[in-house]
Amino acid sequence: MNKIGACYCATCRKINGGGPLLGLHGNSELKASGQEHIERYASSDWAERGFCKKCGTTLFYHLTVGSRDYIYSAGLFENADFEITSEIFVDAKPDYMGFLSENSVKKTTQQVFDEVNKNDA
Repeated sequence: MNKIGACYCATCRKINGGGPLLGLHGNSELKASGQEHIERYASSDWAERGFCKKCGTTLFYHLTVGSRDYIYSAGLFENADFEITSEIFVDAKPDYMGFLSENSVKKTTQQVFDEVNKNDA
């Protein structure tokens, strides 16, 4: 459970103050206390994002097609020792930002969309 991914898409960078979303993959079920404080925002035709409507903290990215997995914000887990194993939308990464890991699997925008479309079929 120490493997996380990074997303460089424009929406993730906007939500995260210019940096990538660093996320931990979960399954298709969300189990959390305080669900009355969770707000969902449909950020695209294939996903929604969750945040705390009390404090504004980014909580998750949820695929609404294909695998329907949740990607939880790595910042939610205090004192975690994560390893970045994947980076997506690498062709959208701004020039001022370097890759986070030399050893991670890197996917372009087209590769990500091809996977989403394959999983949704």
